Amino acid sequence: MAAVAMAGTLWTSVAMATITQGDFSVFGFFETREAGHWGEGSSSIDSTPTKLVHPTVTSTFAIPGKSFGLTGGSYDFNHWDLAEARQLADVRPDYHMVKNYKLLGRFDTLFIKDADFFAYYRPWYDAFGSIKADGRQRPNTDVTSYSMNHSSNNGLTGVPSLQDEYFKNDLREWYSQLNFTDNFSARIGKQQVIWSEADALSGTEVTNPVDARWHGVYGAEAAEDVRTNLRMIKLNYILPDFLKTANNEVEGFIIPGDFESQGIETQADPRNPWVVPAAFGGGCVSCGSGPDGIFPVNINQSGQIINASEVPNFDPKGMIFLPIGPVVKGKASGQFYDFYAKDLSKTPSNSLQNSEFGVRYSSLLPIGNGLQTSFIYLYEFRSALGATCATCTGASTGLPGAIGIAPGTFVVPGHFLNRPHPGVPVGGSVIAVSTTDYRRNNFFGLTGTYYDKDLTDIVYRYDFLYQPDINVSVPASVANRGGEWTEFTRWIIAADRPTYIPWLSKQHTFLTAQFTETWYPDRPEGATPQVSTNGKVRELSSLAFLAATNWLMNGQLTAGNVILWDIDDNVGELSTTNVYRYSRNTLFGVNAQWFLGRSGRFTDPYLLSRQQRFNELEFTFTYEI
Repeated sequence: MAAVAMAGTLWTSVAMATITQGDFSVFGFFETREAGHWGEGSSSIDSTPTKLVHPTVTSTFAIPGKSFGLTGGSYDFNHWDLAEARQLADVRPDYHMVKNYKLLGRFDTLFIKDADFFAYYRPWYDAFGSIKADGRQRPNTDVTSYSMNHSSNNGLTGVPSLQDEYFKNDLREWYSQLNFTDNFSARIGKQQVIWSEADALSGTEVTNPVDARWHGVYGAEAAEDVRTNLRMIKLNYILPDFLKTANNEVEGFIIPGDFESQGIETQADPRNPWVVPAAFGGGCVSCGSGPDGIFPVNINQSGQIINASEVPNFDPKGMIFLPIGPVVKGKASGQFYDFYAKDLSKTPSNSLQNSEFGVRYSSLLPIGNGLQTSFIYLYEFRSALGATCATCTGASTGLPGAIGIAPGTFVVPGHFLNRPHPGVPVGGSVIAVSTTDYRRNNFFGLTGTYYDKDLTDIVYRYDFLYQPDINVSVPASVANRGGEWTEFTRWIIAADRPTYIPWLSKQHTFLTAQFTETWYPDRPEGATPQVSTNGKVRELSSLAFLAATNWLMNGQLTAGNVILWDIDDNVGELSTTNVYRYSRNTLFGVNAQWFLGRSGRFTDPYLLSRQQRFNELEFTFTYEI
């Protein structure tokens, strides 16, 4: 799912005003956003209670009841829910500290010719959690109401506080741009590295992970606002032209201890409106215990089976059912067990020994009208392999009396994570022990552009990534640990062309088309994504989008419209982002995402088929400073 966050959106950026006082300038805006989701649905069947059976006088077993089902989807316009009530600020000061080797116009810097200090401050508050104490979580999933400051984690999903989820005091970016000569410069601080020429699912945009925790995977956000900025030192050197090449440049960076594990950070709290709709229960019957195992975590604390087919419907206090009792009238009886997932690994420390590196060489090659090409190499922590600890013993649980029932899975009788409800026989806990292999991986990229001005007047863009090691899950029949490393490649070709459509706009319509092919050359048998065992990883996967940006009403209205389609799964998204400049400082916006096509797919790597209860309509009001 890495790099999916910008796949459905070409955001029209707000043009911000600037206040200047000598060498100091500040620009930015204040904004309010209100959004709702349609298609979330309601209950579809009546619930049935848990039944108790007593085969002997001293034994009690249960036959699970069944909780209500779910409706909803792309065309359910009758069910709407609040998703966002956010107030934010965007403030970007810039101070020109050094001019012509003089710091503050007085002190000689000797070797720094020119320097700027830049910062990007983006605080925000979302009233969603304050208005809805239980968020979007369904009442049959043992919801824990939001608290202001108290957070917890029961081993399944985190239970963050309001302070963690909806109050952000974020100094997103800060760095000094130091120019030593006309050819050599450095940028030091918290920043982004943008080397890719692709718009969506970019293979070579690896360094700054996508943060999809606060506006989902497909929310209408500018690319710079969903990247996770990192502390680094970045150097640039412009080389002279040679061998008929031009625009030659070498760039390199070092991240001296600012660990980020995955390429995308997703929201796992079922209360949050931006919880990722990752699928469970894809048919992996040999994956052991856990959300996708033979005995899935799909029982609520009332002993009822719930529809826990994906993370938004998941119960953070969920239990598993072990059919250890007699069969009664064709139905299995047994006991319930709390479930806990324990990872024995620790993330790498933020130290120089765990530094990450990257380098890019760019050139304009003498091919046709000039082929712009960049060769990229990265050595970074961006794929972590979570795996069952097949060799662990009961002592790894840290609890006495643990009994192994499968590799890395233990029953602890009489140990309860939650107080059992009356009439619900809970035998104890099941603990699944895992480890995570955090390693720095190699990434090899090629990206660039070509402008064909003679025949088509189109700018072609290309992007390629080869990753020798990426993490996937596999059935226990393939590997006891449940995970393997495999090869990964991504191939992208895109085209941009301004086209005059007189009946639509007096200005040119900017058209963009892109095709993305993902290929796993040595995919293991039965491989599934790490996020869940949802069906399978396709060896080849195709995604395409077509986007059009128009400037209407004498340029006051900027409208961007996108159709994104997963060709293999026959699912996709229609999205629109619109900004109207009412006055010099005031802008109004309307954005929408509508997910269409087949639903509930287990072979959908982009989760489009499971976004159909997250269709969004958003309104914005912006005041520029």
